[in-house]
Amino acid sequence: MNRNRKLLIAVLAILFILTGFFREFVFLNVNEQMRVTYYHSPDPHVDPMMQWLGAFSYTTLYYMKWILTLGFTVIFALFAAFIVQTIFRDKRLVRISLVAYFVVFFTSFLFFLSGALSGNPETTYAIARFLAGIIESPAMLIILVGAFTIIRRN
Repeated sequence: MNRNRKLLIAVLAILFILTGFFREFVFLNVNEQMRVTYYHSPDPHVDPMMQWLGAFSYTTLYYMKWILTLGFTVIFALFAAFIVQTIFRDKRLVRISLVAYFVVFFTSFLFFLSGALSGNPETTYAIARFLAGIIESPAMLIILVGAFTIIRRN
């Protein structure tokens, strides 16, 4: 692997990580605004640049998190696709990566939906949240790169 490819991989990895920190910032503030809205708390700890979240109802904020999850999943999937393409130079592996992100997101959403439809969302929310966490962190990319490396060696 030449120096330019290594540099590109490093830049993409840094952007991936920075996006993760930004995602964490957004979700922490949404969750804090949900707490403030739900409990009518006079002591908000929402970052000043995220104060606009106060205009939304608790329910809107709750469902907004799924839209944000989908958005960040797409961003992380694209970063992963670029990284996989740069490392392996194989479009088939890029497609597998994108499908893997979609399948995990869709499975997470199905767990969430099944809990909501059954009237007992607490039973499946933890699973949905765990799966969403995998695709919104470096975990999925690490699994994919590791698996592709093993497959390529055999």
